[in-house]
Amino acid sequence: MKIKVFVSGNQKELSDERFAVKDAIVNTPIIRNYFEPFLFEDLPAAGRDAVSTYLSEVKSSDIYIGILGNSYGLRNENGVSATELEYKTFLENVTNGEILLFIKGHNNSLRDSETTEFFNKAKKLSVYKRFNSIKDLKDEIIMSLESFLISEGHINFEEFDDRINPEIGYDTIDENEVKDFLEKRAINMDLKVPNIPINNILDSLEVLKEHKGQTYPTTTAVLFFSQQASYYFPQNEIRIARFDGITLGAPVIDSQEIKGSFYKIIDQVENFFRRNTRTAHKIVDFKRVDIPEYPYSAIREAIINAIAHRDYNRTGAPIFFYIYDDRVEIISPGGLVSGVTLKNIGSKHEARNRNICRIFHETKDMEKLGTGIHKMKDDMQGYGLSEPEFRLYDKSFAVIFYGPGENILDLVSSIPADRKTDLKVLGLNDRQIKALEMMVNDGESFTRIRYEEKFAVSSRTASRDLKGLIDKNQIKTIGIGKNIRYNAL
Repeated sequence: MKIKVFVSGNQKELSDERFAVKDAIVNTPIIRNYFEPFLFEDLPAAGRDAVSTYLSEVKSSDIYIGILGNSYGLRNENGVSATELEYKTFLENVTNGEILLFIKGHNNSLRDSETTEFFNKAKKLSVYKRFNSIKDLKDEIIMSLESFLISEGHINFEEFDDRINPEIGYDTIDENEVKDFLEKRAINMDLKVPNIPINNILDSLEVLKEHKGQTYPTTTAVLFFSQQASYYFPQNEIRIARFDGITLGAPVIDSQEIKGSFYKIIDQVENFFRRNTRTAHKIVDFKRVDIPEYPYSAIREAIINAIAHRDYNRTGAPIFFYIYDDRVEIISPGGLVSGVTLKNIGSKHEARNRNICRIFHETKDMEKLGTGIHKMKDDMQGYGLSEPEFRLYDKSFAVIFYGPGENILDLVSSIPADRKTDLKVLGLNDRQIKALEMMVNDGESFTRIRYEEKFAVSSRTASRDLKGLIDKNQIKTIGIGKNIRYNAL
């Protein structure tokens, strides 16, 4: 049987807040498995005038959630509002019941005298929290109910990434996800893929626990190896957007809500990033150089750090990833871990989610020495760009990478060898290299006739040369028939 929650508050003033509480309960996967909310509005219309009917709901509830605003509300014949009557009824009739009060706003001077008097009495007997917005209220509701589950022993929680939930069974683990992880680890660590059962692998990774004779995956196991990771933990999401400008209010060119297991999320973020950032090209010393706008190694490091170190207790908060014309911002929920400041962030290492970090260590996607900040800085500087900037916002941490702007071609000297194609080794002749240089560096376009004239060759040779450039993925055709032109890819 579910734990019954009675939601109370001035219906006229706090209608949105009342329904927000219900929404937070019924749409949060783990919470909805344990709690059943009740609002007066849920009663059939014919029974809404019967005070005794809804008061009986109060008496049969396990938790009373009271929301106080500025207005006391309509009074009954005894001069008591419905909210205070429900509160008193619960207090007097429910043994060992839990009372949670949520106070809207911090300016007590805006409240009428009756509300202030009620609040002053209630806060002596009940736990209360303040909120400023619907989102704040929903976050506080979820955290309070999670704390209730822990304190009552309904869920044996430890640290977030070491918890189990009896509602999330071993069958949520996708063995293909585990196999992909093992192959990644084998490549990165120069190891062989072990030929042992998947459950033994997970046991060796310390992401399984026994509970009442059953084996359950920890939160870490679910986030790494379940396709339903974001269903069970909705905060496991990256919202990514490409803006046409340099402000958050600029038009959105492309956007995506990315969910799933950790490595699936990381792969999808990379795909989005590459299609929404520039890659310039230049021919230098018989080599074609591909010049991405940013060193993706630095961006990937920031993504993994955001996933590993974010505050997962912020259940309504995803990671935000913004691509602007001049910069990239990655914003993760939760401030810096205790003891870490913006001044010592590169020298002091603390982990918020130790088990998640430990699995990333297994594939060398994170170093045990906490060198991620240094790697981001080194990768950006080595690429010819400024170091990333780190900022603390309200309840979040941001990493900002500034791009090259219009000076992207100046990054040529910093491009690693694997981004350079030796055109001689590729098999191009001098004519093809010169034509390609003109197309890439100068933005010129060729027709077959112009190619013939430029290099004093026959029509057959020009066609063969141009076809060779197409076959080697260096140029493309535009138009058809006699209007065909050849441009660099």
